[in-house]
Amino acid sequence: MSELGTILSSALLMLIMIDPSDKILLVTFLREDFHIEDIKALIIRANLIGFILLASFAVAGQIILQEIFHIDINALKVAGGFVLFKIGLEALEGGGMFTLKREKDILALAAVPVAMPLIAGPAAITAVITMTAEYGYFVSLTATAIAILIVAISMFIALYMMKSVNKSFLSITIRIIGLFIMAIGAQMMVEGVIGIYLLMTGA
Repeated sequence: MSELGTILSSALLMLIMIDPSDKILLVTFLREDFHIEDIKALIIRANLIGFILLASFAVAGQIILQEIFHIDINALKVAGGFVLFKIGLEALEGGGMFTLKREKDILALAAVPVAMPLIAGPAAITAVITMTAEYGYFVSLTATAIAILIVAISMFIALYMMKSVNKSFLSITIRIIGLFIMAIGAQMMVEGVIGIYLLMTGA
């Protein structure tokens, strides 16, 4: 696969991990209580913070795991795959991935819970560290930037189309994405187990 193909496939993976449908649902809830200009500021700030967090994990995550804690990438795949499987299962069963605490100041929500864990959550963090280990910094950072940009655009579109957004449809979409996340998690665990086996046997 070419580098462009790798970037696009990695961006799609990151997009699934972040899950724009959950963020669209969030915007529809906020639109009921806050002014549109405040929500726009929240979208920009939250996605910027989310990108900075994910970029930090992309750059430092592998170094921390392998150089400080001496954790093999295959072990990360097993653990990360389990986390993804659990997150996907919760989304599949519940039809949502967040609970929203009401705040008088909407920008107080930008860092927590919107940027983290809704954007830079366990699934996205696991994915970006794994991508860096497999493809390098350029691919993981570029893919993350593309995914974040699509998420931000989706939130802005939802902001202006709030009345036409069907919350039941979004709930179904979240469940479907949860199923994909479960499948990706299962695949990561299988790849990690095979990698550990090959490493131990020297095959």
